[in-house]
Amino acid sequence: MQLGTIYEISNFFITNNKQKYKIVPHAAMLQFARSTVFKNVEEDIPEIPQHKFNFVEFDQLTSKIDINDILSDVIGRVISIKGREESTINDRMVKRRGFVIQNIREETLNVTLWGEIGDNIDENSLQTMPEPVVIAFSAMAAKQYMGGLYVASTSGTSFYIDPDIPETKKIKKRFSHSIQGIDFIAGSTKKPLPLEEQKTINRTTIIELQALNPYQNQETKFTVKAIITELHIHQGWFYNACPRCYRQIKQSGTSWWCDNHGHLTTMPISWYKINARIEDSTGGMNIVMFGKTVQSLINKPCSILTIQEGYTDPAVIPPILNQLKGMSKIFVIQFRPRGAFIDSVVIKSFDDDVQPLSLPAPTTIPSTETISSVTSFDPETPQVEGKKTAKRQLTFTKPVSGEEKPRSEEKLKKIKHE
Repeated sequence: MQLGTIYEISNFFITNNKQKYKIVPHAAMLQFARSTVFKNVEEDIPEIPQHKFNFVEFDQLTSKIDINDILSDVIGRVISIKGREESTINDRMVKRRGFVIQNIREETLNVTLWGEIGDNIDENSLQTMPEPVVIAFSAMAAKQYMGGLYVASTSGTSFYIDPDIPETKKIKKRFSHSIQGIDFIAGSTKKPLPLEEQKTINRTTIIELQALNPYQNQETKFTVKAIITELHIHQGWFYNACPRCYRQIKQSGTSWWCDNHGHLTTMPISWYKINARIEDSTGGMNIVMFGKTVQSLINKPCSILTIQEGYTDPAVIPPILNQLKGMSKIFVIQFRPRGAFIDSVVIKSFDDDVQPLSLPAPTTIPSTETISSVTSFDPETPQVEGKKTAKRQLTFTKPVSGEEKPRSEEKLKKIKHE
């Protein structure tokens, strides 16, 4: 098949359209088979439009964040283009390019193109085109990062520069007297660490991690290979969050209040907050996981569970979250303050391609040290400055012998020196 050519198609199936990631909002879809015949139509027929879009206004995209039953088309004049960069997504390196477009109401929208599609946009050609340059993106997914709205490409995404449609004419007329050209921004030359290095950086064990002074190591990220053995869902599994900073918000009359951004003008979002326990061969510790970290483990956004599947009670656990128990991962852990406490927060996780961890059968260990602390972390709680003590409950059994004493502080000095 060739783009722009008209065909007569026969011997195909008609099936129900997909439930998610629909490119067009039809109930049915065509399914081609080996016996499907495509006949090129050359005789004169009424002209068929080259393009058909279902554009979504920028201010309506917030309601579609992570809800991808029907993908979104967007259009605007190009404000800026960023050079190619690389990111680690799902344990693999992926190229990306960033764009900023503007609609006729002068609202701007960030656009991210993943993979090879971004390479097909030639900035040299765009520089020679008369301003304003209009670009339409089809089959985009609405996303949010660090409180900011953006749209990201999917496997069905295409782009069209100055498409011959009425919306293009409106945008060009609106900005016909603008002297602002396209801003070409160089991509970051700093490449992320290779995946294998990310999996092993500052590798430690749980007993070594517990022996560290968390206040002196808040800037360090540690990796631990461990198994999730318990979920502490009695503390809830999600909260209502500010869509800009992801901090927990409070009800204020008929509206919502964020300590960072005041009264919200948009609806709050649902944000994962899972308290759990992980274990390795040296011991166990409590951790907390938020938002995208949990989503990457179960492949489902929190908003799908609360809005589409109706799990609106934080005390009632959706069955899918039980999949977390027993997961063996490499966890990236960082110490974060919460009032007078320090929490161990998982900020990322990786699959262990070499050998997933399996714990031995429980045995009685005569010499142990157990450190128990509250592990719930609320993003809205500001960091504690100048505080050097924490209310931590310590329970000691038989003293640890000199031979068994953890060497974590010594190991950390070695890590930092390296």
